[in-house]
Amino acid sequence: MRQNKSRREQIVEKKLNLDEIKRLENNKRYIGTMRPVFNRRALFTDTTGDYLIPEEPAAGQEVTIRFRTARNNVDRVVLLYRAESHIMTKVESDKHFDFYAYSLKLGSEKVTYHFEIQSGSLRAYYDTRGLVHDENEYYDFAILPGFKTPQWAKGAVMYQIFVDRFYNGDPANDVLTNEYSYINQPVQKVEDWNRYPANMDVRDFYGGDLQGVLDKMDYLQDLGVDIIWLMPIHP
Repeated sequence: MRQNKSRREQIVEKKLNLDEIKRLENNKRYIGTMRPVFNRRALFTDTTGDYLIPEEPAAGQEVTIRFRTARNNVDRVVLLYRAESHIMTKVESDKHFDFYAYSLKLGSEKVTYHFEIQSGSLRAYYDTRGLVHDENEYYDFAILPGFKTPQWAKGAVMYQIFVDRFYNGDPANDVLTNEYSYINQPVQKVEDWNRYPANMDVRDFYGGDLQGVLDKMDYLQDLGVDIIWLMPIHP
């Protein structure tokens, strides 16, 4: 078997090696310019003590608002309030997340705010709905200077009841089919509580009432409920 390579073979081999090096370098440069996939599920903030410091600030006090993203996943987080834009500072990172913060001094008036997320060509907003593409102040986060949570509510288990769909304690006050119209169509009394709701079921009434809530107090106590939130209640 021939051991020595010809001059031509050596030149070809060297060229192939150089081509491979160039290819690897090009790949390295390309990978360096790649952006991670935008991770919308990692975005988070709320008005609890981890993201609003202090959690229940007084009038005239400075507060720090924080926002979380996936690590190295966005270009910029902007705090939007009072028709002003404030670029937030990345203040902390861990294995999975980056945390941005901005501090402001409160007056005595309510403060509402939301966020703009910038990542490459993406421009989106974050409010109490989560990540959205439209701004709507109705869904802004809010700070009420001076508000204090009552002691009796701290740590309590709250149970929200949609009264009409909880339990029918007094059939005599049930809404009847065609009794009146709502949004230009007649209301309907639902007889089968186990059926799947329709897409537009705002005209459907199940017959639940306050008597039904009273009838189920033992059940609620067995669940460990401390507070009942009733909504909506119709006159």
